[in-house]
Amino acid sequence: MELKHRSLRRDEWKEITKKKTKSLIVDEMGFCGTIGLLTIEEIEKPMIITHSNYQITIADKNYKWLQFAPKHENWWLTVLYDDTDRLIESYFDITRTNNFEDEDNPTFMDMFLDVILSEDREPTILDEDELKEALDTNLITKEEYELAFFVAKSIIKGYNKNKAKYYEFVNRFFNKLRN
Repeated sequence: MELKHRSLRRDEWKEITKKKTKSLIVDEMGFCGTIGLLTIEEIEKPMIITHSNYQITIADKNYKWLQFAPKHENWWLTVLYDDTDRLIESYFDITRTNNFEDEDNPTFMDMFLDVILSEDREPTILDEDELKEALDTNLITKEEYELAFFVAKSIIKGYNKNKAKYYEFVNRFFNKLRN
């Protein structure tokens, strides 16, 4: 078990064999950081994940990932769209750090805990067991463990209070970057 670095361009995902990326440096509407759109043009095979009671394709040909990399926060948001530009779900990685040495391709250190948002399901926190294992093996501190849960619960609380504004915000940037 180790903490993994991820990037806006997702260069670490070798299954994606051809892609296009665009990014914007943004400081507006309460968001400061980089927003990027990754369009998957070719992929070895579809990426399908299983949640507790359903399966979902998160990556396939012509799927798009809209990613929000905030400065001074402990999360990273990926909004998944299918090949018809239908929003599938939103996926928050809880992060130890977000690094902006390259503002066009920031990176983050994943802390295992995730939050899934979907218009037709209740928000879900995933991988609590992995976060606990990271704590038990001293990969993260007790403070980082507690911060991860605090951030996850704050995301869900904010989403539940402002669903319409949330979707308006992400769709605004999706439309801006895909055109």
